[in-house]
Amino acid sequence: MEIKNNRYGHERVYEKINSNKIRITGESIVSRSSEDTDGNIKMFDFEGGPSVTVGGTLNCLKGKWIVKKINLDTSSKIENLSVIICDVEMK
Repeated sequence: MEIKNNRYGHERVYEKINSNKIRITGESIVSRSSEDTDGNIKMFDFEGGPSVTVGGTLNCLKGKWIVKKINLDTSSKIENLSVIICDVEMK
């Protein structure tokens, strides 16, 4: 697990679930996402960052990871907590 602060000083928690999945969790009153025509998430933007895009890079957990897929985790019942799970591969 690694904790980084966004540009407003709020914590973002990066957790490696397995060899090709990373969970990013953080408080966001406002978050944005965009989807392709098939409904796949192509971009997710936490309030104050990070902005995660398919094909983009995550620099965390002692590596550089290419984001292959973004899934929204809606299981949290905590208000204003955003959670995404990214399928990744080591760059």
